[in-house]
Amino acid sequence: MDPQINDIDLQIAAFLSGNSTPSEIEALHHWQNLSAENKKAFEEALKVWENCPEPLAIAKIEHDILAVKGAIITEAASQQKRDRIFIHFLRIAAILIGPVMLAVGWYIGNNHVSTKPLTWNSVTAPRKHIAICTMSDGTEIWLNAGSTLSYPTDDLSDKREVKLSGEGYFKVSKNAAKPFLVITPNATVKVLGTSFNVKAYPEEQLLTTTLEEGSVELTAPKTGNTSFKLQPGEQAVYNLVEGKISINKVDATRYSAWRSEKFLFKDADLKTIITELERLYDIKIHIKNPALEKLRFRGMFSYDQDLLDAFETLKRSVKLNYTIKDREVWLE
Repeated sequence: MDPQINDIDLQIAAFLSGNSTPSEIEALHHWQNLSAENKKAFEEALKVWENCPEPLAIAKIEHDILAVKGAIITEAASQQKRDRIFIHFLRIAAILIGPVMLAVGWYIGNNHVSTKPLTWNSVTAPRKHIAICTMSDGTEIWLNAGSTLSYPTDDLSDKREVKLSGEGYFKVSKNAAKPFLVITPNATVKVLGTSFNVKAYPEEQLLTTTLEEGSVELTAPKTGNTSFKLQPGEQAVYNLVEGKISINKVDATRYSAWRSEKFLFKDADLKTIITELERLYDIKIHIKNPALEKLRFRGMFSYDQDLLDAFETLKRSVKLNYTIKDREVWLE
């Protein structure tokens, strides 16, 4: 084997599980000695392996309920070394823990299941990262930066439901007998099998549901629990302050472009752009000149852009100056 390992995460996983050949072990040692960063990444993987619980017998797992199996793949570039190590950590953890996820789910879901209320697991996408989850029924879910998805530990017999805080794109596996529910603090989206985007960040006053394929049904308590059905290419905008829902024709794919780690804006006002940048970079942006709020922009940000590049993009679009100090930005 060539000493230059193409997928170091897989090689580390193979070594820790005892499946490496002598030549692979030698190549792995060589890689560790290349830098302190490599050595630290290996030590993090070793901690994951040592802290994994012992797997339960397969026969016993299959005898009980099938727990939700999540696989999180965070694919994002980062210029900070600790971010690169963190990505290694997530990928290796997914490889190592995957074979025992059913056992862990069985233990949590069935330990005193007759007396405990329904419990939930959570997945969160870090700043400047996208998380991808695959549910036990095959449903795929993408989480935008700063978003959290919660799902039941137990496999509910009559329905499938998740809780969303933030923004998520759902590609739901069809199952007419078990509807899929996306629950947010202010509305619920019901589907049987479809592809759609839901944006429901708690700090925003608008909740949007954008449908690409299939059909969905939006219900909100403040509207008298009236159901609003969407067709492909339609977007429902729920104004939480006014308690009203409007449905518009849109280019649905534009609202899920963030899945490729890009923020597209066409004729967007400055307030909308500021909200996205504050969430993406975990900063606070101030506007010195109120007239700037009327400006509208067209363009794109990549999630791997640093903060200066992002504001240089805005500066090139219009006459806009900025000052950055610590984690605050002033626009004028």
